[in-house]
Amino acid sequence: MKSFLTSIFFVTATFFLSAQDVNTAVCSSKANLVKGVESGLIEITLHESISKENIEKYAGYYKTAFAISFDEKSHMVRIKMIENTSSNRRVILRFLAANQVQNVVVEGKSFLVNDFYEHFLK
Repeated sequence: MKSFLTSIFFVTATFFLSAQDVNTAVCSSKANLVKGVESGLIEITLHESISKENIEKYAGYYKTAFAISFDEKSHMVRIKMIENTSSNRRVILRFLAANQVQNVVVEGKSFLVNDFYEHFLK
């Protein structure tokens, strides 16, 4: 019975840990984010399970705020701001949420999307 409960625990823990990865995006570095905010070109790598179709579909809703280019090989989304303002950069959060992203990792530290905005995009 003890080994059965241990097995259930490990299966459940593995499920939750892998599920978190799907909801996580990655930015290469804080320096790249700072440059990206200044220039209006922000790069974010999304999880490989997010389809190109969904990325393009959801980006289509925000054409007045930004345009995207997507590299299928690296799964990197380049977000080019139409008007580079903090309120338009906030729209990036809606795009990430539509793609089920809840966390963004920057230099090994995970941020909830709202905290990501407060620390880097504002």
